[in-house]
Parts: sequence; C-alpha cells; structure tokens
Amino acid sequence: MLSFSHTIISLPFGFAFTNVFVIFLGAFLMHLVSDMFLHWNIYPHHFKRYPFFLVSLDVVSGLVASYIILDNSLFAIPILVAIAGGNAPDILHAAWSFMGKNRQKRSPKSIQAIFHFHEIIQRETPSPLVGGLWQIVFCSIAIILTLSLR
Repeated sequence: MLSFSHTIISLPFGFAFTNVFVIFLGAFLMHLVSDMFLHWNIYPHHFKRYPFFLVSLDVVSGLVASYIILDNSLFAIPILVAIAGGNAPDILHAAWSFMGKNRQKRSPKSIQAIFHFHEIIQRETPSPLVGGLWQIVFCSIAIILTLSLR
C-alpha cells in the first residue's frame, strides 16, 4: 500500500488515544491490517534501480495531504507518532531489503520470520485502478474519522 494511504489511515490514532505508545502500536497494527486488503503499490523490484524519486513523492504527498486535512495540528506529537507508527513497517522493510540477501540470511530466524510475515500478508495487484479503490475507501474512512475526532 502506498505511504500516502498509510499516512492518512494513521491520522485518527493521533486523536483517538492519548498514550503515544498506544498511538504508535495502533497505527503500526493498522498498517498490517490494511496491507491485507487488495492494494496497489510502487514495486521497487520492477525498476532497474530503487525508485527513490517515486517513493519520496509518495511520502511527501501523504504529508502534504495530512497538512491540508489538519493544518498545524499535523505537528502535534500524537499525530507525528501516529504517522511514524503507520509507516514504520514499510520503513523497516525497506531497511531490511537494503541489507542484501546474504545479511538477511545471517539474521536471527525470528527477525526473518517478522519480515516474511509482512511479505505474505500483502494483497497487492498490478492494477492501480483496482488496488487504488481500496486505498480510496480506507483513506476516506480515515479522513471522516479524523475530522470527527479532531
């Protein structure tokens, strides 16, 4: 799922809870749940080199959209923690992929299992139209929740 979507989906957690650990964990777990629904993504393995520009555009667009929705409330600690939690699984997975296959294989089995779990729960489709539909649904719900909790 796009970082844009994970960012928007994480916003309600910053308003629904006061404890930053609960906010982070809730947004983190929601990331995993949303990955289980059909979605489209930027697929780095489809590029000769890692698509840093497209990924950056994805991340920045999620932050800009969040600012449009929240204005300066975006900079409140609970909201920033929610965004961090909502994107943490993909940030960690990107760091994992940059390690290379040999280092991954030498990692503890429990760490390998965590990243394998994140890979197998993905319900990705190559169709931006089909995969984007679910992301629009989730983002719309999250925006409604965010505005009602604000």
